Amino acid sequence: MRLSQSLALLIALALPAFAQDGGEPGAPPALPGETVGAAASLPASLTSALRGSPLELALAPVSEDPIFSDAAVSVQVVNVRTGEEVYAWGDDKPLVPASTMKLLTTAAALRTLGPNYRFPTWIMQGGELGADGVLAGDLFIKGQGDPTMVVERMWRLAQDLKVRGLKEVKGDIVFDDGYFAGTTLIPGWDKEEDLESGPTYFATLGALSVNFNVATIVVRPGAGSGHAAIAEFDFPTPALVLENKIVTGSKSSRKWVKIERALDEETQKVTTFTLTGSVPDGSEADLYYRTLADPLGNYMGAMQAVFKQQGIKVKGQFRAGVAAKDATLFHRVESVSLAEIVATTSKHSNNFMAEQMLRSMGAERFGLPGTTENGLRVVADYLGSLGVPADQFRLVNGSGLSRDVMLRPSAINAVLLDMYRSPDLGPEYVTSLSVGGRDGTLWSRYREVGMAGRVRGKTGTLSGVHCLSGYVHAADDEVYAFTFLVNEIDGALSRARKAHDRLVLTVAGTTGNVADGTEAEAPRP
Repeated sequence: MRLSQSLALLIALALPAFAQDGGEPGAPPALPGETVGAAASLPASLTSALRGSPLELALAPVSEDPIFSDAAVSVQVVNVRTGEEVYAWGDDKPLVPASTMKLLTTAAALRTLGPNYRFPTWIMQGGELGADGVLAGDLFIKGQGDPTMVVERMWRLAQDLKVRGLKEVKGDIVFDDGYFAGTTLIPGWDKEEDLESGPTYFATLGALSVNFNVATIVVRPGAGSGHAAIAEFDFPTPALVLENKIVTGSKSSRKWVKIERALDEETQKVTTFTLTGSVPDGSEADLYYRTLADPLGNYMGAMQAVFKQQGIKVKGQFRAGVAAKDATLFHRVESVSLAEIVATTSKHSNNFMAEQMLRSMGAERFGLPGTTENGLRVVADYLGSLGVPADQFRLVNGSGLSRDVMLRPSAINAVLLDMYRSPDLGPEYVTSLSVGGRDGTLWSRYREVGMAGRVRGKTGTLSGVHCLSGYVHAADDEVYAFTFLVNEIDGALSRARKAHDRLVLTVAGTTGNVADGTEAEAPRP
């Protein structure tokens, strides 16, 4: 797989990193011990209100939008410099935050692991490497949840081993993924359709993962109309099976492709993709992405392929196992920095990356193995350090792909304020958010004259749920943190988006005209 294809894969995986579940939206479940209308017990700086301020008066008409009366709405706007709440609606009611949950996960990861943390992959030798390049023993590959490993980097890893003198392994290649434990599925999401079809936003998890645990299927026309079309994996492994029933239609025919995903009944690991449909003769190739069931099996198969490409002979097997305690380090590869990974996670709302870093911070804080539960303990402890009581939120996973996650706007804003004010983490955190009109999930929004660079934020979307949280650089040169959660939306989600935009544009133009053509710098700590 070429580098350009990997980049395309990353973007393709990131863009659909939210779920539309198609179900009837219902009222969010109550939190334990919740008092309806009770505000979160936060520091006085967060709970004091500037009633009658120019901004509050300017924002008052925002609540006239019908979404405030026919949906569940909870809003808070806070001055970052003073910590004062300048606008609120909905009594700080906890709602489903969807992917705005990633604001908490990435902040906790930066606090726990540090912005310069890099996910390592360890290659250990279980015997002596002779001058002839033959390893008299096993070679162990031990993962620590690197969410950025792709086949190009895996090929480079094998090349590095070869450069270091490895030509042949007498024993086995043993893959140790014990750094993580628990289900490979993202907890908190059991939508039957997604379990069956494997959309990319529901990617599987593993300490040894490659290509985001997604299979890339390439489909293009065959020899001519009436002939079988060509369908193949971009990078095939034994964990993937393809059954192609697509035909090549006439040049004027309509393209349609249906992909059915099935798991091996006994092992639930080998993933079979059955393709039916028709592609027009002469049309360009298309790429289709689906989640695979067995991250470790796919990783082992990919590594076996790159070893073969590099000419490294293996006498034994490629198998799962545990690295021997007396094995010694032979080589180590690392991901890019956590700061860069956080930026990709936030800007493209990548669920896989969020969940991988959640389990990793759990392992680093509470010891092996890394689990979702321990990762959530880290996030909960972080919220507690900000004064957010444990009985006023519910956490299920790190990505927000769940209807059981419950957060108050004040809790999210507490994180935004903490990060913004941090001299060592603030720049990385603020930069990681999508810039209105420029990139990420906000690239198509806030392109009004005078709005360039004024908004950095994180969206969150499920069926019936649309949320937005972030920072706004106002015309009075103040920066405001805001969280606008909308649940139980009746009709198009664009109704909530319209209300979001009205609030943001109003905050941006508090003491000036946002359409005056001036351009402010992006919010910065």
